[in-house]
Amino acid sequence: MKKILTLSLALMCLSLSTISFAPAKASPIARKATMLDFPRGIEWQINYSSGLPMVALVWPAFSQGGLGPVPFTFMGVTQYINPTTTTSIYWAGTQYTLQPNVIYTMNIAGVIYSFKLGTTGSGWCVITGHT
Repeated sequence: MKKILTLSLALMCLSLSTISFAPAKASPIARKATMLDFPRGIEWQINYSSGLPMVALVWPAFSQGGLGPVPFTFMGVTQYINPTTTTSIYWAGTQYTLQPNVIYTMNIAGVIYSFKLGTTGSGWCVITGHT
Protein backbone atom coordinates (compact mmCIF):
# COMPACT_ATOMS: atom_id res chain seq x y z
CA MET A 1 0.00 0.00 0.00
CA LYS A 2 2.88 2.36 0.85
CA LYS A 3 4.51 1.69 -2.57
CA ILE A 4 1.20 2.36 -4.36
CA LEU A 5 0.72 5.63 -2.46
CA THR A 6 4.34 6.66 -3.10
CA LEU A 7 4.02 5.75 -6.78
CA SER A 8 0.78 7.72 -7.09
CA LEU A 9 2.33 10.76 -5.43
CA ALA A 10 5.43 10.51 -7.63
CA LEU A 11 3.32 10.42 -10.79
CA MET A 12 1.23 13.40 -9.62
CA CYS A 13 4.40 15.42 -9.06
CA LEU A 14 5.62 14.95 -12.61
CA SER A 15 5.20 18.16 -14.61
CA LEU A 16 3.57 18.26 -18.02
CA SER A 17 4.87 20.25 -20.95
CA THR A 18 3.23 22.11 -23.83
CA ILE A 19 1.40 20.29 -26.59
CA SER A 20 2.52 20.83 -30.16
CA PHE A 21 1.44 19.00 -33.28
CA ALA A 22 3.26 18.88 -36.59
CA PRO A 23 1.11 20.29 -39.41
CA ALA A 24 -0.54 17.70 -41.65
CA LYS A 25 0.41 18.14 -45.32
CA ALA A 26 -0.61 14.72 -46.61
CA SER A 27 -3.52 13.80 -48.84
CA PRO A 28 -6.81 12.91 -47.06
CA ILE A 29 -6.11 9.16 -47.39
CA ALA A 30 -2.54 9.46 -46.09
CA ARG A 31 -3.70 11.85 -43.36
CA LYS A 32 -6.18 9.22 -42.12
CA ALA A 33 -3.39 6.61 -41.93
CA THR A 34 -1.11 9.10 -40.16
CA MET A 35 -3.87 9.91 -37.69
CA LEU A 36 -3.66 6.35 -36.38
CA ASP A 37 0.06 6.74 -35.64
CA PHE A 38 1.23 8.18 -32.36
CA PRO A 39 1.27 11.99 -32.75
CA ARG A 40 4.53 13.67 -33.61
CA GLY A 41 5.60 16.84 -31.83
CA ILE A 42 4.63 15.65 -28.33
CA GLU A 43 7.20 16.67 -25.74
CA TRP A 44 8.17 13.48 -23.89
CA GLN A 45 9.70 13.42 -20.45
CA ILE A 46 11.33 10.36 -18.93
CA ASN A 47 11.68 10.29 -15.15
CA TYR A 48 13.50 7.86 -12.88
CA SER A 49 12.88 7.34 -9.19
CA SER A 50 15.56 5.20 -7.54
CA GLY A 51 13.57 4.91 -4.31
CA LEU A 52 10.81 2.81 -5.88
CA PRO A 53 12.63 2.02 -8.43
CA MET A 54 10.47 3.27 -11.28
CA VAL A 55 10.91 4.58 -14.83
CA ALA A 56 8.04 6.81 -15.98
CA LEU A 57 7.26 8.20 -19.40
CA VAL A 58 5.12 11.36 -19.20
CA TRP A 59 3.46 13.49 -21.90
CA PRO A 60 0.91 16.31 -21.97
CA ALA A 61 -2.80 15.62 -22.36
CA PHE A 62 -4.11 15.77 -25.92
CA SER A 63 -6.99 14.38 -27.96
CA GLN A 64 -6.86 12.65 -31.32
CA GLY A 65 -9.65 10.60 -32.83
CA GLY A 66 -8.84 7.13 -34.08
CA LEU A 67 -5.75 6.67 -31.94
CA GLY A 68 -5.96 3.19 -30.48
CA PRO A 69 -3.64 1.25 -28.21
CA VAL A 70 -0.01 2.29 -28.72
CA PRO A 71 2.94 0.00 -27.79
CA PHE A 72 5.55 1.27 -25.32
CA THR A 73 8.54 -1.05 -24.76
CA PHE A 74 11.28 -0.66 -22.16
CA MET A 75 13.80 -3.37 -21.22
CA GLY A 76 11.83 -6.00 -23.13
CA VAL A 77 8.49 -5.26 -21.45
CA THR A 78 5.76 -3.96 -23.78
CA GLN A 79 2.65 -2.21 -22.53
CA TYR A 80 -0.23 -0.93 -24.66
CA ILE A 81 -2.27 2.14 -23.77
CA ASN A 82 -4.30 4.86 -25.43
CA PRO A 83 -2.22 8.00 -24.80
CA THR A 84 -5.25 10.25 -25.27
CA THR A 85 -6.88 8.80 -22.14
CA THR A 86 -3.83 8.93 -19.85
CA THR A 87 -0.67 11.06 -19.61
CA SER A 88 1.90 8.57 -18.34
CA ILE A 89 3.09 5.00 -18.29
CA TYR A 90 5.59 3.44 -15.92
CA TRP A 91 7.73 0.40 -15.31
CA ALA A 92 8.40 -0.46 -11.66
CA GLY A 93 10.59 -3.07 -9.98
CA THR A 94 14.19 -3.76 -9.09
CA GLN A 95 14.93 -4.91 -12.66
CA TYR A 96 14.49 -1.23 -13.67
CA THR A 97 17.36 0.11 -11.54
CA LEU A 98 19.16 2.63 -13.77
CA GLN A 99 22.78 3.71 -13.51
CA PRO A 100 23.93 7.32 -14.12
CA ASN A 101 25.45 8.15 -17.54
CA VAL A 102 24.45 4.81 -19.11
CA ILE A 103 22.50 4.98 -22.40
CA TYR A 104 19.13 3.17 -22.28
CA THR A 105 16.55 2.79 -25.05
CA MET A 106 12.76 2.93 -25.08
CA ASN A 107 10.58 2.03 -28.07
CA ILE A 108 7.56 4.32 -28.33
CA ALA A 109 5.19 3.28 -31.13
CA GLY A 110 8.06 2.00 -33.27
CA VAL A 111 10.44 4.91 -32.64
CA ILE A 112 13.49 4.00 -30.54
CA TYR A 113 14.51 6.77 -28.13
CA SER A 114 17.84 6.73 -26.32
CA PHE A 115 18.21 8.42 -22.95
CA LYS A 116 20.42 8.52 -19.89
CA LEU A 117 20.09 9.46 -16.25
CA GLY A 118 22.33 12.30 -15.10
CA THR A 119 24.71 12.03 -12.16
CA THR A 120 21.90 11.98 -9.57
CA GLY A 121 20.16 8.82 -8.41
CA SER A 122 16.72 10.07 -9.50
CA GLY A 123 15.12 12.75 -11.62
CA TRP A 124 14.47 13.64 -15.23
CA CYS A 125 16.43 11.69 -17.81
CA VAL A 126 18.08 13.32 -20.80
CA ILE A 127 16.77 12.11 -24.17
CA THR A 128 19.90 11.81 -26.32
CA GLY A 129 18.37 10.80 -29.66
CA HIS A 130 15.86 8.70 -31.58
CA THR A 131 15.54 6.63 -34.75
